[in-house]
Amino acid sequence: MEKREQDILKKIEEKTEEIKVPDSLMPEQIEKLLEEKGVQKKPRIKKIYRYGSLAAACVALAAGIFLAGQFGGETPEDMDAAEVKAVEEQDTEGTEENTDTYEKIYAYLKERETEAEEERGFFDTFRDSITSGRADTAKETKMEERVVEDMSVAQSAADGGSYSKTNVRQQGVDEGDIVKTDGRYLYVLEDGSQCIAIVDTKGGLKKVADIEADENCRIQEFYLFEEEKKLVYAGTVYEQDDHWEDTSKKGGIEEDVLYIGQDLLNGRESTKAVAIDIKNPEEPKEVGGISQSGSYVSSRAAGGYLYLFSRYNVWGKAIEGNPRTFIPMAGGDLLREKDIVLPPFETASMYEVITAVNIESPSEISDSRAIFTDGGELYVSNENIYCYETQWNSGVTETTSIRKIGYKDGKFSRAVKGKVKGYINDSFSIDEYGGNLRVVATVGETNSVYVLDKKLDVIGSIKGLAEDERVYSARFMGDVGYFVTFRETDPLFTVDLSDPKRPKIIGKLKIPGFSDYLHFYGENRLLGIGMSVDEDTQVTDGVKLSMFDLSDKTDVKEENKLVLKNVYSTDVSYDYKAALVDPGKNLIGFAAGTEGGEKYFLFGYDEKKGFRCHLSERINGSSPNAARGVYIEEVLYVARGNVIEGYSLKDYKKVDDIIL
Repeated sequence: MEKREQDILKKIEEKTEEIKVPDSLMPEQIEKLLEEKGVQKKPRIKKIYRYGSLAAACVALAAGIFLAGQFGGETPEDMDAAEVKAVEEQDTEGTEENTDTYEKIYAYLKERETEAEEERGFFDTFRDSITSGRADTAKETKMEERVVEDMSVAQSAADGGSYSKTNVRQQGVDEGDIVKTDGRYLYVLEDGSQCIAIVDTKGGLKKVADIEADENCRIQEFYLFEEEKKLVYAGTVYEQDDHWEDTSKKGGIEEDVLYIGQDLLNGRESTKAVAIDIKNPEEPKEVGGISQSGSYVSSRAAGGYLYLFSRYNVWGKAIEGNPRTFIPMAGGDLLREKDIVLPPFETASMYEVITAVNIESPSEISDSRAIFTDGGELYVSNENIYCYETQWNSGVTETTSIRKIGYKDGKFSRAVKGKVKGYINDSFSIDEYGGNLRVVATVGETNSVYVLDKKLDVIGSIKGLAEDERVYSARFMGDVGYFVTFRETDPLFTVDLSDPKRPKIIGKLKIPGFSDYLHFYGENRLLGIGMSVDEDTQVTDGVKLSMFDLSDKTDVKEENKLVLKNVYSTDVSYDYKAALVDPGKNLIGFAAGTEGGEKYFLFGYDEKKGFRCHLSERINGSSPNAARGVYIEEVLYVARGNVIEGYSLKDYKKVDDIIL
């Protein structure tokens, strides 16, 4: 779970902790109902539902927060020592065992299906108790209103070339985006996510063509393969089943809690990648494509291949003996038994489907894999794909499982697995270098640094760092890593990783506020984008830019800083692709929320004068996606949804705009 999601869940907990639980929902009443229904209380109830969206998770937490404390599992004091040890020492290291037969997968899924039925019986009883107790107190209605109100809040390149590239996590591994340029044309995903506009910038902005997806397909992002003269878009295809039921009409938040997970699974979803010939951008032509089971998660491109990731959920589906009811497909064929890896945890209920496609032959799948998962995150190095997910145990330190699959020239190698204690903040907190994997994790109320070898065995670590704080951002370069934690001050830690078996902290800088995005800015400089925090009230009081001097790794200094008052948040905090950071051209750009609406900011940096704001302009256009700033030669284009606006990089005045 990402830090932003953790913050939202914590906020909901704080808002609901004072709410009085109705008598009908008190633990003794629930136990009585369970006995009457003949439902046995298990020693430790497993994680019940894993929702595909943060919104669903928030509803479940807010509506049943007291239940999690009483029935979500015993505390270590209630569990016997053997059970605690078994959970903490669950063995996941070593080479993954691929599936021998479809029958093994079927047996696993049927076992999970039986457990799910028992768990649903428990929630049916719970729902009945809510329904019968609706009129107990007026406070119950107030609780539902507050939860719904909170939910609305919850839902709420880089080297000075002639044109900018997408800001990516790993140099040498390209990523899809919603706006790209080839140096003349702008390619922009329009609002509605079904059409990519092609806009000629020569002689003024002019739309010259559209690339339209099928009616039931939503484009998530796309790539430009300039050598191959192709654009490839990827997205999710939605096909609604006839039996889909709209539970929003049932009229109760408790029923939404119980059924929203099932609704998300009804209907069929597949991921589609489509290649478009753009030799003549004014006449784009579709030249091929592939599809695979599940909704689109992400993708990467390297060495002339596209690597596509989707999530195929099997929980709640009508699983039968026919493999087509429980095995994912890629390119129209079922994945082979040997290409499917069973889960590291007993609660896994979905597949992470991975395929490789040669851009020269976009209708053919070069290779495919599927990993059973309970929902996790992704990091792709120049040689390996890492899928990591956290198992949240009741009262026991969380454990993150890591699976590694090598990739090269469109082929995958055998999977390897390992684990670390704690959870990983985001993909910048996990990094491969010299064949080893470095990880920064938050473990309970402290933090740890781990180094894992090629087999994903831990060979070095630092534990017990920054007590009562948690990781907000991290960045690695060579043998040195930097990470920021926060509670009251912003410690920027410097870690020497030159000896993988003996990593050590060599520097620590404490300043007010925090940086939740770090980016190297030329030699011996590290840019931090985050929030300023009032030292007395501990309330954020504006977006903060920091430039750290790294010339002495043992004594890092904050060389300059700038606090943007009345600027409340930046898109960069949750979407690193929204950052335009180009040390060669001395540009730092991002969108941010202000009192006057969302604005696009553009800065330059000077060692003596610090940060200089060149541009602060309101962003027009509407889209659920964050605005992008891209440059071509001496013009910056700010695009969001159906609006593109151009600004001169010489005098920073507006020079052009277009409504698509």
